[in-house]
Amino acid sequence: MNLKKILFPVLAAVALTGCSDKEDEPGGGEKPQSGKYQLSGKVEKGPFVRGSAISVQPLNEKMTAIGTVFNGEIRDDAGSFDLGQIELASQFVRIATDGYYFNEVSGDLSTGQLHLIALVDLSDRSTVNVNILTHLKSARIQNLMQGGKTFAEADKQAQKELLTQFGLQSYESTPAEAMSITSGNDGSGVLIAISSLILNKRSDAEITQYLSTLSQDLADDGAFTDDNKKSIAIDRAYFRDNLDFLTSNIKSRYQELGQTVEVPDLRYYFDWNGDGIAGNEINDNPQISLSRESVEFDCNGGTAKIIVTSNVILSLEKPKDPDGSLDNIVDSSVEDSFVSGFYKDEGAAISVTSTYENGTLTISVPKSERHTKQTATVVLYDQMGEVRVSVPVSLEAKPRTPSDSKPELGVQGKEIVSASFAKLASSLSWMYYVERGYTGMYKFYDVQCPMYVYDNYNRKAFNSAYNAVAFNKQVIKSLKNAGYSEAIPYFTLLNVLTYTEMVDKWGNIGIVELSQDDYTVPAQQSASTTLRYLETKLDEISSCFSEGKLSTNFTADDAFDMPKDVWRLAKANVYMALDEPSHAMPYLQEIVDSRRYSLSSGNEYDANTGTILFVQVPDEVMQGHTMSYYSYADVLLLLAECNIATGNAAKATSLINQVAKAKNISVSGNGIADIETLRKQLFIPRYFAFQKRNNLGGYASYQHLWPIPSDQIAMSPGWTQNPGY
Repeated sequence: MNLKKILFPVLAAVALTGCSDKEDEPGGGEKPQSGKYQLSGKVEKGPFVRGSAISVQPLNEKMTAIGTVFNGEIRDDAGSFDLGQIELASQFVRIATDGYYFNEVSGDLSTGQLHLIALVDLSDRSTVNVNILTHLKSARIQNLMQGGKTFAEADKQAQKELLTQFGLQSYESTPAEAMSITSGNDGSGVLIAISSLILNKRSDAEITQYLSTLSQDLADDGAFTDDNKKSIAIDRAYFRDNLDFLTSNIKSRYQELGQTVEVPDLRYYFDWNGDGIAGNEINDNPQISLSRESVEFDCNGGTAKIIVTSNVILSLEKPKDPDGSLDNIVDSSVEDSFVSGFYKDEGAAISVTSTYENGTLTISVPKSERHTKQTATVVLYDQMGEVRVSVPVSLEAKPRTPSDSKPELGVQGKEIVSASFAKLASSLSWMYYVERGYTGMYKFYDVQCPMYVYDNYNRKAFNSAYNAVAFNKQVIKSLKNAGYSEAIPYFTLLNVLTYTEMVDKWGNIGIVELSQDDYTVPAQQSASTTLRYLETKLDEISSCFSEGKLSTNFTADDAFDMPKDVWRLAKANVYMALDEPSHAMPYLQEIVDSRRYSLSSGNEYDANTGTILFVQVPDEVMQGHTMSYYSYADVLLLLAECNIATGNAAKATSLINQVAKAKNISVSGNGIADIETLRKQLFIPRYFAFQKRNNLGGYASYQHLWPIPSDQIAMSPGWTQNPGY
């Protein structure tokens, strides 16, 4: 490339000598003619802003500067200028502008100035728009004229060559100088498309450099190099899914300026498939039919054929950009699920092989090596890269045999189980933290009764609880879809624990599993409705847990193998919340009869021989703390409370004395009062629930529930605040 050919020599301006008698009637032709010329128009990159500088330099037939430069400025933020009638030494002029502009890709005003030029013959037109296209073709015009072309010939050739680089040659008859963003026609579409490709993700300095690179490249031979074509292809790929933002930015900017502009359908001004013609890939009336809508294989796999009738070109892969310059992302045939690999050594995942030839889609799947049903999706794209056909594929599970061992958690499974338990620990810890201060179990200055709707700790506890149950809801949904139904009871049990605490604290809450979708706030349910729902869910999973004792240093595998005693205590606490102690008693008694646990001295902060479910309290709640969320002392005191409620005071006294003796705490012989003393001194969770069941604590009626956080009420249509708040 000869850079000398494309440099604009700057010559000293010479004063105009005498004017001819025809200076008021300038003519066309190939030779410069002095006279008075009318000049107005727009400068658009997006539009240049008010006050941007504009200059008009007369040129001779070799595009060399002659005469006096005329200077002016843009008069409004839409980029408009009107220089009126100006006296120039030639009808050939170089119009140059410098200024800030609106970036239609980012939607913001530029932070730096941009320099744009246009070479025009004012004998042909008095209205001139200066834009990206006039700038890009100017060096090519000068090069061609220096090679002997007339201005008209050079301008026409440069216009065609430039637009051809973008597949827009069908619009060559509209001069770049006549194109405007605000016109709403094809010229607008062409200008916006090329401008956006140059602006995309570039700083002001990078835009200036890129414009210079493309202009010089075109000037040499009327075509871009492969490297520049690659840059355009990469930028074009970005706009496949972002044209709506571009259109919105333009309309919004002009609306701010008091103008309503129409933006044409920009899809038609990009050469999406790189065949050299923009817009021919688009079909807004596709007619596609399949001989079958889905494919189902038994565990042995197989091959299926689908006849596809279509009036658009379809492919298994997204179309590549010119010269294969982009690594196109092809959608995986296997549905992405964050529970894939939940179990260890479950065999290879479903593998789908597909071909598409002569309107026949062939899908093959080998036999299943997993004991869970798997799904995948095969898609066909049109030439725009849009999915036009989506075929669900399913592979039934390999049946389990008696010799198959119990499945172990895989890496993904361990991460999910650990994350779920961590969210449970956070929710229980925040609720316990607020409970300790609210009940006076521990004196906090930041949490106490009464509490208000804007209390920050109450909000943290509420949000943490919903974060835990929402996470488990998503896990349960994914496990069900992936065929891992046997894993669901663990996550169901954890949600029961959280919901039971939430009902105790806030009363009427929402059950996320019952919401219409993943984005809708669940409807508020009464406390009794929620508790009956929990009772039912516990019944559904009653046979899914084995007998045993959970270590206090349990791993994800241990936690996932949750012992039946945790389920029993969960069931007992639901019945206690329902004021049905006689129904709770059998589950508590089963734990006692198992003889797996014994009482030890000390409170229930730390793990001991009586720990049933141990929780590491997150540092953000209480640094360095732990909690025996379920303990043997808790079981005995619950059972004592049930015996008092059912008239067996002697049995209750015996159970109370067991705990008091082991913990070395004096009691008075007054059953409920002694249970309160022990629960408070041992820091046993759910102390608030115990107080309310037995009308203790001296709370006002409304204080038997905490306020639902104000932001939750604001975002939850149909929810009502608890009385008194």
